[in-house]
Amino acid sequence: VGLENYRDVLGGLYFREAAGTTLWFALASVPLLIVLGVLVALLLNESFIGNAVLRVGMLLPWALPATVAALIWKWIFLDSWGALNAGLYTTGIIDNYVGWLTTPDLARMAVVVVFIWTQLPLIAIFILAALQAIPGELYDSAAVDGAGVFGRFWNITLPGIRPMLVIVTLYAVLMAFTNFDIVYALTQGGPGTATTLVTYFTWVESFKKLDFGTGSALAVIIALGSLAVILVLLRAIPKGALVEE
Repeated sequence: VGLENYRDVLGGLYFREAAGTTLWFALASVPLLIVLGVLVALLLNESFIGNAVLRVGMLLPWALPATVAALIWKWIFLDSWGALNAGLYTTGIIDNYVGWLTTPDLARMAVVVVFIWTQLPLIAIFILAALQAIPGELYDSAAVDGAGVFGRFWNITLPGIRPMLVIVTLYAVLMAFTNFDIVYALTQGGPGTATTLVTYFTWVESFKKLDFGTGSALAVIIALGSLAVILVLLRAIPKGALVEE
């Protein structure tokens, strides 16, 4: 059929909706994921009782298979007997159960929450490693010069972790664009098509509709799109950000 499958995909309404949802998902989750990763890494970089246990324990969400994590959160978000509704209703915060997974905007929020929960540990650990590579003498000198907490973060910490921020941002963007397991187990792309990402759309075309031509075209488009994201991000990196000159 030549390029007919690609023309059908790119000109189709469902693909445009799925692409828009995927872009929204990445824009909503990645910046929040990076900010939270930095904050958690800063916390873990401090000395306090239980720090070592917390570092090991926080890796559990990342170590769990994404499908298992999504099923755990599905039990929390379920409309009729989910743990979140039960807790909010029992404490009197809500009068009626909330349709977390049956309301489009709330379902999108739920997918973002679960994605961040699964990816945050690895992001935080990578940033923590970058933090610990910054010489302590720099902070001592800055303190002597009168630099405050924000000044030390802006002039020492942020430049020191910049190469790692580039790496984890690239990783997070690619994970957001190729996320499938969480949507599959948590919402099945619903309600309607509210959480249908391009990857889930590819699965539907290939294995539910058995249209392998369209599914293959979508898979190639995802691969090319991911490559484009990589190239754009790499070109946007300031010279010398990854390698000290």
